[in-house]
Amino acid sequence: MPLENRDDLVPLRALANPLRIRIVSLLTGASMSATEVADELGIAHASASYHLRQLAKAGFLQQTDERPRAGKGRPQLRYRYDPSSGERLDRSEGRQLLHQAMSTDLARRLAETDRQRTSMDAEVWLARPVWEEIVGLIDQAVALLHDKAGPPHDGVKVSMTALLLELRDER
Repeated sequence: MPLENRDDLVPLRALANPLRIRIVSLLTGASMSATEVADELGIAHASASYHLRQLAKAGFLQQTDERPRAGKGRPQLRYRYDPSSGERLDRSEGRQLLHQAMSTDLARRLAETDRQRTSMDAEVWLARPVWEEIVGLIDQAVALLHDKAGPPHDGVKVSMTALLLELRDER
């Protein structure tokens, strides 16, 4: 990648915290303020505000609007997940940290599972065109999930984890 484009990259390591993964997921369906995020996740307002600022600084969130606060004080900043951040991820570092955070959050979600719809795990060999077709289908499913996500408590609370890996041939 040309060096002049490195400033546009979103640092993968910024997501290397299970709480930040939850915040990004939450803000996929609706823009929310730090107060709303704190209430939804049962965390301190200061913690929510800090993580929102860090995620926005890293490029995962964008400020969407401000909601006037009742009474005095600054308007509440609202944030929403920026889906284009996935296209700008800096995959050169932080991958292991992100995978650890994802594993921790997946364990939390598995403990919350009410109904398992489908699961799959495989380590197989595929022809390149078949593999590319599968990757394309999963990309479509991920895009649909992000596009149709709604605000909290509006519909069925679901979890989707997709991790497609090309493994080294150890022969």
